Amino acid sequence: MTQFKKLLMVATLGLFLSTVSILASTAGTVNGMKITVEEANKALRVLTKGKMTWAKLPKEGRKQLIEMMAPSKLVAAAARKQLTAKEKQAALAGFWMQKKMSKIRISDKEAKNAYNKMKKVAKKMKSKKKIPPFSKAKNGIKAQLAQEKVVSKLMKKAKIKLK
Repeated sequence: MTQFKKLLMVATLGLFLSTVSILASTAGTVNGMKITVEEANKALRVLTKGKMTWAKLPKEGRKQLIEMMAPSKLVAAAARKQLTAKEKQAALAGFWMQKKMSKIRISDKEAKNAYNKMKKVAKKMKSKKKIPPFSKAKNGIKAQLAQEKVVSKLMKKAKIKLK
């Protein structure tokens, strides 16, 4: 066999093996978008608390899983196509903020102190707005305090210059 034929055969075999491995790692597609076996296994770990894998899942279960995962792929594709760069940036910033806020714990005591301060300010300003009871305002106050902490950390690191 000539050197060229050997090289061609090795290249063809390499292409075939890489195609097989790519196909093997695809669990399914939605409008041509791949859902990988890795993504399917990640979803299964959450859904079954690690008791099921793609390899063990029966065919009907695989179809159900792909159908369950499809909406997020479709929404992501629509968002990429239809959102402006400014909207994408705002969505990303909002997601990042929510992620950071979810890691911050605000105690009931901190929330109650903030609530009492707000009541004092409202009374001092002679606000006619009715202030809800603490039990109804608590979660909103905790979210606001968490957001303030995230922003405060960012501002401490900020290097602001006026030109």
